[in-house]
Amino acid sequence: MSQAKNKFITLGISHWKTPIDIREKFSFSQEAIDHILEDARALGIDSLFIVSTCNRAQFFAHSHNSFLLKELFAKYNDASQEEFDTYHFQLSGDDAVHHLFELCCGLDSLMLGDLQIVSQVKDAVKYSTQKEMLDGYTHRLMQFVLQAYKDVRTDTAINEGPASVAHGAVLFIKERYKNLKDKKIVLFGTGEIGETTAKNLLKHPHKEMVLINRTRSKAEAIADPLGLRVADIEDLKKELTSTDILIVATGAFEPTVHAKHVEDLNKEMLLLDLSVPRNIDPKVEQLDGLELIDMDQLNNIQDETLAMRRKNIPKARTIINIHKNEFYDWVLMRDLSPVIQALREKLHRYRTDELEQQKFRLSKEEIKKADKLTTSVVNKIANQATEYIKSKYRHSDEVVKMIEEMFKLNP
Repeated sequence: MSQAKNKFITLGISHWKTPIDIREKFSFSQEAIDHILEDARALGIDSLFIVSTCNRAQFFAHSHNSFLLKELFAKYNDASQEEFDTYHFQLSGDDAVHHLFELCCGLDSLMLGDLQIVSQVKDAVKYSTQKEMLDGYTHRLMQFVLQAYKDVRTDTAINEGPASVAHGAVLFIKERYKNLKDKKIVLFGTGEIGETTAKNLLKHPHKEMVLINRTRSKAEAIADPLGLRVADIEDLKKELTSTDILIVATGAFEPTVHAKHVEDLNKEMLLLDLSVPRNIDPKVEQLDGLELIDMDQLNNIQDETLAMRRKNIPKARTIINIHKNEFYDWVLMRDLSPVIQALREKLHRYRTDELEQQKFRLSKEEIKKADKLTTSVVNKIANQATEYIKSKYRHSDEVVKMIEEMFKLNP
């Protein structure tokens, strides 16, 4: 039986250990991901997909060489080697597999139960598949992971109620201000996070909300159904002169709000940066009257929704373990298949060899009947042997060694 050298590996950085000022240095652009996959293929890595979000940058690979993966990860970011060595983590084998299950089921999210990561993982897997950088092992693993995700979502309440980055931002604002009736809000960036934040804020009476986006038409597509006003990006500074709360989620890889936008305001303003890398220049906080809140500070927001979700963690982990064990059973049977196939072929070879020797003693009709009879008998023996081997193999590979020796299956 062949011994696979590859093992499932994940390495990277995440919100659990890495502060935002370091985390933003590890954000991979699409161009960087393309280069990494090309380099990985050239280095003999057969399977790799890459997830790069606000809260993590991670490799998921089925490989035998974690050293090469580390080199690739460190090569395509703006962090120093010391920062990489300090903050990165690496898991392999069952630890890596279990991590992928928990990640996709919302147990490793910044906001417990936030399942946005699932679509990001699926997109990364799809992209690596298109680039022919996903092997059968990883493809099959993802099928079990996604089934676990569906069952966790259906059979638990771990994602019920609002609990996301957008939800955390609104909670923070509500904690800071008793009411928003006299507050003007500017939302800069109308991607998924921006749109969700806008909709959440609409549930709370406020003075005015203005949407701004680099592409005005995208802002209008969200603003019009909600009855909100849209301003041009060139008018950002003008809008901020009368703004109380600025929320920025442009998804850019560098700051889009600088000191020049707010330095002459001479007023108090709350600024929330919902992006990694950060979209508001951290120097802004040095200006009088301005309070800057980033993603890591929002992580401290707790409410009854998250408390309720925590109660569902044990049930979610039970579901994960069921599907993970089913995956490992598939792995075992996949590795066992060549032995079972070789055994069946050997048993049928005994049968056909014996029939060949009996040809001169039997008529054609008798040979035909004997062929049918012996095929049925051998199949029953092979099926019984297969079930026995499978049951024993789940606990030890000694049974395989015994069968290989008994029937001389090795070439």
